Amino acid sequence: MAPVRPGGCDEAAEALTAYRRNAGTVRSSQAAAAQQAGQDLMSAVLDAQGVVGQKISLLSREFQELNFRLTGMVVSDPNEVIADINTDIAELNRLCKPT
Repeated sequence: MAPVRPGGCDEAAEALTAYRRNAGTVRSSQAAAAQQAGQDLMSAVLDAQGVVGQKISLLSREFQELNFRLTGMVVSDPNEVIADINTDIAELNRLCKPT
């Protein structure tokens, strides 16, 4: 029997890949990509359960926070939330290993 990834993992991976592809180097494109990633991750939560769902939901909120910081809605360093995002992506990758 082929290994199976937990629900939501494939959709989350697609959202994160799209973010990396679309973010670019301009702040406005990074903000738009972060907003889209947050929405796509929220959709991925629908197929996820347990800790995987919780991690995807957390990432969705973090990408929304990144969008707020990049657009100036929140005056805070975007790099702080980027560090959290990177940590949580690594954890999600671990949780999404096929079983």
